[in-house]
Amino acid sequence: MLRLNGITPVMATPFHEDGSIDEPSLRREIDFSIDKGAAAICGPGFGAEFYKMSDPERYRFAEILVDQARKRVPVIISTGSGSVVNTIEFSQYAEKIHADCLMVIPPQRVALPGTEVVDFFSQLCESVQIPVMLQDADFTGAGLPSNIFVDLSNRYENFLFAKLEVTLPGQKCADIVKRTKGRLQIVYGLAGIAMMDGLAHGASAMMPGTAVVDVYVRIYRLYQGGRIEEAKDLFYRLLPYLTFAMQHLELAVGIEKRVLVRRGIFPSARLRRPTLFYDDAYEAQIDELVSRVVALSEECHRR
Repeated sequence: MLRLNGITPVMATPFHEDGSIDEPSLRREIDFSIDKGAAAICGPGFGAEFYKMSDPERYRFAEILVDQARKRVPVIISTGSGSVVNTIEFSQYAEKIHADCLMVIPPQRVALPGTEVVDFFSQLCESVQIPVMLQDADFTGAGLPSNIFVDLSNRYENFLFAKLEVTLPGQKCADIVKRTKGRLQIVYGLAGIAMMDGLAHGASAMMPGTAVVDVYVRIYRLYQGGRIEEAKDLFYRLLPYLTFAMQHLELAVGIEKRVLVRRGIFPSARLRRPTLFYDDAYEAQIDELVSRVVALSEECHRR
């Protein structure tokens, strides 16, 4: 049974000037994440701009993740699509190429009742044998009710993870952990901005981006080692970067790429359009935050 404990970053997607995926840089990012202590790697999620990718590109992204990881850490493939047919097709392909887990977001373009969400994930769990993670991505609300997670956990042995990307997720996290007796592990998303909340309420893993994965790893290890105040102090130094970045998804992805450029992993911070563009004042603020977070990462390595 796969268990996730630690930092499980979502890969960003490097792009060439012509808009194609820069595969060598993506492979370098994967190695960087693993070398810096990632417990698992994930993609193509929101942080990879999957919503701007074609299906063949998403499949290729999955192939690169599995190939480059070389079983050093588990690989989580994000396979959610607008229909259960497409989701199952991609999920079965991910299983075929030896992915370790699936991360699946429920269909979002049309509001659906809870019973339809349960049926969607029931069909998915029955179609594959590898573990399934439900990505509860409701960036401005409470997301799905706990009962859905508990019900699916009780019914399917391979329904093992819930990724919470909702407002004030702590009580929901604790409730799911308690009612499933810890069988269903909770992963916190949203760039890890609620990391302290998650650790206090029983979350086992965090899913930020890759740019400063080493800082998150240091925080996690301090906390789990009982050095909770030190973990909090370090996390609070990360917050200015996170609170600015999390104002908009495109900003969060773009600033992560700028950090990866500064750290020598990506040659370019290019995003696919449509995206955001900034005036000189914002550019200066972003540059300062990038410099500060890179310095924080370097400080972690000196300790």
